[in-house]
Amino acid sequence: MRSDRITRPLCADPARALTGYLCRVNIVPRIPHTDEALRARVAALCAEGWRLWERFDATTLERPFHPFVAADYDLVATALWPYSGEGLRFLEWGSATGVITVLADLLGYDAVGIELDDALTATARELADHFGASARFAVGSFLPDGYTWRGPDGDLRTGTLGTGPSGYRILGTALDEFDVVFGYPWDGEIDTMLDLMQQYGKPGALLLIHSASDGVNGYRNGKIVDAGAWLPVVRSGY
Repeated sequence: MRSDRITRPLCADPARALTGYLCRVNIVPRIPHTDEALRARVAALCAEGWRLWERFDATTLERPFHPFVAADYDLVATALWPYSGEGLRFLEWGSATGVITVLADLLGYDAVGIELDDALTATARELADHFGASARFAVGSFLPDGYTWRGPDGDLRTGTLGTGPSGYRILGTALDEFDVVFGYPWDGEIDTMLDLMQQYGKPGALLLIHSASDGVNGYRNGKIVDAGAWLPVVRSGY
C-alpha cells in the first residue's frame, strides 16, 4: 500500500467514500449489500486500520524511510464490495498491517497478503485474529522467482518493490491462481505491476491499482477497464 501521503477520509461509509471520486466521471456506486452487521464490521476495521497507521506514522522519525502508507480504506472497501460473497481468490501486494486483506476476507474473498516486513505481517495476523478473519499472510516478496523488470529505457530498478524470498512459495500458490489482485504503488511503479500481471497473472484477472490522485482503477489483461465493467453503477444526473 503505497503512494504520497493522503489525509484520512471524511466518511466511514464505503458507498459515500467512493461517490466523491466517481462523480468526476459521472457515475455513482450502487452497493448491493444491506447487511448492516457487515457494514459495521467493515467500518470498525477501517477505523482500526487508521489507528494502526497513526501509530506507525508516529514512529517515522525513529527509523529509516519505509514505503508503507495507509490506503484510503473506505474507497478500497467500495471497490471490493461488488464481488463480495463470491469466494474469489484475492491477493494483496504489500499487505502491510493487513487491513485490505482482512477487509477482503470479511467480504467473502479467499484472501491472502504478501509483505516483506515481518513486523507489519505480525500486526496483520493479530488484526485478522481480532476480527475473526481467515486471511493468511506470508513474509516475502510478491515478485515471482525469476521476474525481471525492464523499463522502456532499459532501467531494471523496481523502486520500493523489494526483493526477498518468494511469498508465493511460502503460500504454496502462484500469481495466476488469483482472481483479484490489489496494489498501492508509489509513482513510477504502476507499469511494473501491470507487467507483472501480464507475465504471471491469470488471464482476465482483475488488477485493482489504488493511487492518492486517481482513486482505484481496474485493469484486465494490461488494459484499464471502465469502472462500470467491475462496479455496479447507475448514471448520475450531474
